[in-house]
Amino acid sequence: KLSRNLGSVQLNMSTKLLLLLLSAYYTQASRSTGCGNPLPQGIHAGHSSWFWIQVDDPVMGLVDRNYRLHVPWNYDINNPAPLVVDFHGWGGDAHSQEKDSHLAAVADMDMGGFFVASLDGMRDNDAPGRTWGSFNCSRSSGSLGPTCDTDRQRYGEIPCYASCPNCNQENSCDWTSCHDDIAFTRQLVEELFSTFCVETTSVHQTGISNGGMFSYFMASQLSDLFASIAPVAGAPLIGFGDLPPTPMSLLDFHGIADDTIPYDLEHSEGEGPHQSVISWDGFYYEQKQSVIQKWVDGMNCNTTPEIWMTEMDGVDDWQCWSWTGCTNNVQVVSCTANYGHDYPFGSSGQYVEGAKIMWNFMKQNHRNLNTVIN
Repeated sequence: KLSRNLGSVQLNMSTKLLLLLLSAYYTQASRSTGCGNPLPQGIHAGHSSWFWIQVDDPVMGLVDRNYRLHVPWNYDINNPAPLVVDFHGWGGDAHSQEKDSHLAAVADMDMGGFFVASLDGMRDNDAPGRTWGSFNCSRSSGSLGPTCDTDRQRYGEIPCYASCPNCNQENSCDWTSCHDDIAFTRQLVEELFSTFCVETTSVHQTGISNGGMFSYFMASQLSDLFASIAPVAGAPLIGFGDLPPTPMSLLDFHGIADDTIPYDLEHSEGEGPHQSVISWDGFYYEQKQSVIQKWVDGMNCNTTPEIWMTEMDGVDDWQCWSWTGCTNNVQVVSCTANYGHDYPFGSSGQYVEGAKIMWNFMKQNHRNLNTVIN
């Protein structure tokens, strides 16, 4: 008996030691190289500031880009904090997005805190009287053909950007800048890693409208950096919604009454190619239920969803569904309610509640360092 007990004790001690070593490894592996660096001059915890970065754009060469960064009020230069990268809608800018998303406010409410980087889209279009900030999440034509009805006399001319030399206002679908925003995003995240103390396995992305469309496009390109995406009022254009090659969690907010990026056929101009929905401006979006199902299947999740409870359940008919049992314990969650092309809970002036729900999801999901989807 004594021999068996001693063997059991040794096994337990070995298991505990292995767990401690693994914990130490993952803790160290998730610390960015910027840990220990003092805050840059003029940058203060609990405040937001403009930053500029020179991006090596594969299409345009060296390009100056800018973004806003909110440093959480309780930031510790030796304690890695998560990072949320946020993208505005078409025509927006980083400053207004920082206010509209309410994520910076939630970052300061949270006990641990997190960075919020709000990126500024390029606005090199030639529209008279105003420029339109945008993020490049598609082309005029992809693997499934044109992304819009090219009869622009019917839906309105395209606002061409200087970076899109092949754009034609009368028959093109190049509605955003053609700068490489994937390259911008990667270089920005890597710069933040080297400057600040970031938890590299807890990097998340969100965006609204054009920014939400970019969420889905970015997921297929940068799953080595991001643990989750949380698009709002966004869906991929046909041919630009490939799944990420490594597991990634998804939280999707989309109002059922949205007719700008339609949630379903009922709120669209009809069915387009490849069972897409047509928006009022003639673009072909994947139907949201099809998008969610594609992620559920691609992440190998359980086929039957569960109710994902939040404190706002029932407000404007708000309800969320979760698919679990996925590869590497990632999650797929879809939330809908009776609202349009906007953040949730605007009817009651409670936009910040949506940001709280989003962050609660993000902080539960971390990127695994090794797993690849089969």
